[in-house]
Amino acid sequence: MTTTGIRPGRARSGLILAAAAALAAPGAAVAAPAMSVVATGLDNPRHVALAPDGTLYVAAAGRAGRACMGSGENRTCIGYSGRIAAIAPGARSARTVQGGLLSIGGPDGTFAVGADGVAVGPDGRVVTVITSGPPRDVRAAPRRAQAQAGELFRVLPRPLTALASIDSFEWDNNSDGVRGDRNSNPYAVLALDGREIVADAGANAILEVRGRAVSLLATIRGPGRPQRVPSSLALGPDGAIYVGELAEGAGTRRARVLKLGAAGTSPEVVATGFTAITGIAFGPDGSLYVTELATNLRSQSALGRLTRIAPDGRRTRFSRGLVFPQGAAVAANGDVYLSNFSVLPARTPRRSPFRGAGGQIVKVTGL
Repeated sequence: MTTTGIRPGRARSGLILAAAAALAAPGAAVAAPAMSVVATGLDNPRHVALAPDGTLYVAAAGRAGRACMGSGENRTCIGYSGRIAAIAPGARSARTVQGGLLSIGGPDGTFAVGADGVAVGPDGRVVTVITSGPPRDVRAAPRRAQAQAGELFRVLPRPLTALASIDSFEWDNNSDGVRGDRNSNPYAVLALDGREIVADAGANAILEVRGRAVSLLATIRGPGRPQRVPSSLALGPDGAIYVGELAEGAGTRRARVLKLGAAGTSPEVVATGFTAITGIAFGPDGSLYVTELATNLRSQSALGRLTRIAPDGRRTRFSRGLVFPQGAAVAANGDVYLSNFSVLPARTPRRSPFRGAGGQIVKVTGL
């Protein structure tokens, strides 16, 4: 995941080595649940969302494209390989419901960003948000990229419809007040009755969209100078909006889950001790599920983790086979769906550090 939007992460080489180590020696499970692969062949899958009929929607950020700029680790490529995919109940593959979405990443298709968030509303609508960046970077991009960057789109019902410009709000308002940092990276979305909630990771802000009007719900701040980077959203059983932080700059075990209160009040910290949160969701019994991209930022470990926090506060953790996981969606029976190998294209060379691994959707049962 990148917080600079139009430019992919610069720590790609170290993370590639970490992923290779994780593939060579999978982490030991710390609980009894089991994981199974639901679908493969996805390019950089990120957030997931379940519809009432059991269909799982996936935001796949794509594998970038052939138009590249820069050199070395900073070489950035732009394409339109992003898509929103759907996996029907019992299906073993994903079908595309919307393709041609902006995708930005490295020339090998790893660590791409684009359509990173997806949500299903109470009325059945499916929405997504597209990455962006500082205004100078976006305005230097091709016109087709500019037309999609920073937008909230309705995917279903068709046709694809632009609902609001998220990055324009940040460029006009600089939500977090960080001097010289009008950076926007819409990364997660929550579709509610008559409105959408967007986590802008670059702006450190939670925004509300009603019609085409965008307003600020909360700025996500924390102790010290590191930016908190809101990366995930969930509607709690109490009707409140919950936020997960990437908090990469804060360090290992410094990411938090927050609860938004009434307008004008500071978010309440409800859970701590996580590293690089990339997904949160609630189960039918009120349990909170938290997905961590990695468990140790200092060692650049690729091993991720899924944690269930029961209503009584007891934590159950699962990590076996989770490599850079993202997103979370919980079915009525408690099964948890998430993206795995979320920073990889659909396929990687077998002789590469990734040993042929690619983006996939997995299901964790019994957590």
